[in-house]
Amino acid sequence: MRKRSNKRAATKSERQHMSAQSEAGCILCRFLGHGNTPAEIHHIRHGMGVGQRNNHLMTIPLCPEHHRGATGYHGLGRRAFERMYGVTELELLGMTQKEAA
Repeated sequence: MRKRSNKRAATKSERQHMSAQSEAGCILCRFLGHGNTPAEIHHIRHGMGVGQRNNHLMTIPLCPEHHRGATGYHGLGRRAFERMYGVTELELLGMTQKEAA
């Protein structure tokens, strides 16, 4: 018996939102002054339990290193990521939303 995933597929508007974010490049690279780098989508974990993710609109674009790499969110963990870069997921989300406006 297969376990069903509790993750809902993205709607067309959510896919468009995430695609536009990805095309904009890594928000952390821009914050650090590295310019525009290719990005993938990171779902904000704030307020979520272990193994859960937020909805598809609560996302930020991060380059592969800042997302999954050894010095990225998933490589370091939330606390170490925030200490290393001096910025939280929510602050990066705010920057991303401000740029999109």
